[in-house]
Amino acid sequence: MSLEQASEIQRRMYQFIVGYIKREGMPPTNREIGREMNIASTGHVDYHLTMLEKKGYIVRTPKKSRGIKLTNPLNGVPVKGAIAAGRPLDIYPDSVDRCVDVGTEAFARDNCYALEVKGNSMIEDHICDGDFVIIKPQSTCKNGDIVVALHTQEGVQGSATLKRFFQEKENDRVRLQPANSELEPIFIPKSVWDREWTIQGRVVAIIRQCNSAA
Repeated sequence: MSLEQASEIQRRMYQFIVGYIKREGMPPTNREIGREMNIASTGHVDYHLTMLEKKGYIVRTPKKSRGIKLTNPLNGVPVKGAIAAGRPLDIYPDSVDRCVDVGTEAFARDNCYALEVKGNSMIEDHICDGDFVIIKPQSTCKNGDIVVALHTQEGVQGSATLKRFFQEKENDRVRLQPANSELEPIFIPKSVWDREWTIQGRVVAIIRQCNSAA
């Protein structure tokens, strides 16, 4: 985005915000912007953010410490929480103020979202603890797909896990297969699967964020 209408300090502030979002997956606070720009007054920071908003570079949400959004967003997808690559975790929240830069608009067009991986049950598929998996929402899948499987009981959302899906018709069951030779698969009778489990989406990409050493 061209920054011709912005002052020099506003250009540097905007570039810091863009870099911070790329690096951290969320916008900076006013205090963090002030530290970077050597501005002691948060009111002074707020003035320049107001000018960036008036000039159409950002949009702000009142009373939120990280309530800055870019009007020309990065090629990112929202992070909706964590997913277990191990024992199922509590279901991820509906929304959070983070995003992961994926370098292409294609995932956003498909309404994809990101989940942060917790655990190493998929490590032999090169999905490690701390990675982000990009999920394409869908309720069906093919054998061998890596999916988000959601367990519900009595209509209440319970826990979700990241595994390869296999339907074993000969055994009348579903197998959720880890990619870790030290772990056992989860076997679910087909009747229980149909009653208590759903597919929330399929993994279409893996993002690993590397932090360079200081």
